[in-house]
Amino acid sequence: MKKILIPLLCIVVCAVNSFAAEIVFSPGIGLSAYSVRSYELIITGEKIELSDKAVTYTLPAPSMGLDAHFIHEKTGFTFSLINNAAFPITMYKRGGFGNETIKTKGFIWDGQMLFGYTFGVKQPFSIHAGIGPGLASGRFWTHLNKQRLENFYHAWTPIALHLGFQYIFTKYFGITVGLHDMISFSGLVLSKEKSNIADDNNKIGGTVGFGNIFTLRIAATFRI
Repeated sequence: MKKILIPLLCIVVCAVNSFAAEIVFSPGIGLSAYSVRSYELIITGEKIELSDKAVTYTLPAPSMGLDAHFIHEKTGFTFSLINNAAFPITMYKRGGFGNETIKTKGFIWDGQMLFGYTFGVKQPFSIHAGIGPGLASGRFWTHLNKQRLENFYHAWTPIALHLGFQYIFTKYFGITVGLHDMISFSGLVLSKEKSNIADDNNKIGGTVGFGNIFTLRIAATFRI
């Protein structure tokens, strides 16, 4: 994988430099919220149950990320690569077969490839705005009745959005406040405890529907 990613990054950097661009890297920390809304489904053996009420799952998480912006100095055209790693601590479930608040431990990654514009190129204060495709994938664990249960999360969208406010204190260093939003097709696969019926089948639950990923991040900025 490294043999592929390193040459690809070199190609991108060389291509950007060839049309007189500046490169901005923004590593930072923030807060993310992942949500899915649809109807809850539980499968027990051959039995399938669908909730009458819609369910909403929300996973708040501290996060850290690295954004890279490649900006054309004359036109302001901006190509951005967004990376965000989050660590969900709680899962809120509202609706479906009942409300729950469950402690979680795990990891979710989301990323976007955006095309947009930078207002104020080479100025102390500038604004990045972009839109493009994005995706997310995650794995986390919960505990129920002394059982450690494994769960999975996924999301994808053609319309991820980013808005960043950047201020450069020196020629190469500054600070950025960034907003990231992904209105997405999302899903959760949730492990359930073993049922009490005689054949002792595992219960598997989850939902697939529309969701959203929102991140607020404050980051250091390094301009090349």
